Amino acid sequence: MLRRATALDLPAIMQLERAGFPQREQWSEASWRSEVEGADRLVLVATEPEEAALLGVITFLVGPDTADLMRVVVAPASRGRRVGRGLVRTGMLHLRTRGVDTVLLEVRHDNDPAIALYTHCGFATLHTRPGYYGPGADALVMSAPVEADLPPLAGPALKGMNA
Repeated sequence: MLRRATALDLPAIMQLERAGFPQREQWSEASWRSEVEGADRLVLVATEPEEAALLGVITFLVGPDTADLMRVVVAPASRGRRVGRGLVRTGMLHLRTRGVDTVLLEVRHDNDPAIALYTHCGFATLHTRPGYYGPGADALVMSAPVEADLPPLAGPALKGMNA
């Protein structure tokens, strides 16, 4: 099931964050609270039906015609189950209803699983920012159009989603 995140999800989001990233790359709870409570944000979580544990979380910064995919985290035990793909595509479907026509993101050049996810979801590399994540750690800037004919997803239902 996919739904909009609330402040009640923050402890579970922080568990995902700690499991998903090395400590030096983790966002703080204050950062995630700003995402969840921000009027210009779209934060979705994936859960198992009838369970409180989160499978994944995604956040977008939403502008009038462009959105930035800020972060995707999938629980290690849920990787390979298309949770990330569902979060990205559902987010893009929701963004379309808000008038967004392009989504941008930055990803570390050696994060092959994330790059594969984004490429599968229609993202293409625009350019590289050398050393963005530190010496030798470049960022790929990727973009995807929010297609008007993006097919609806089969599977998880949206709950608590407002256009």
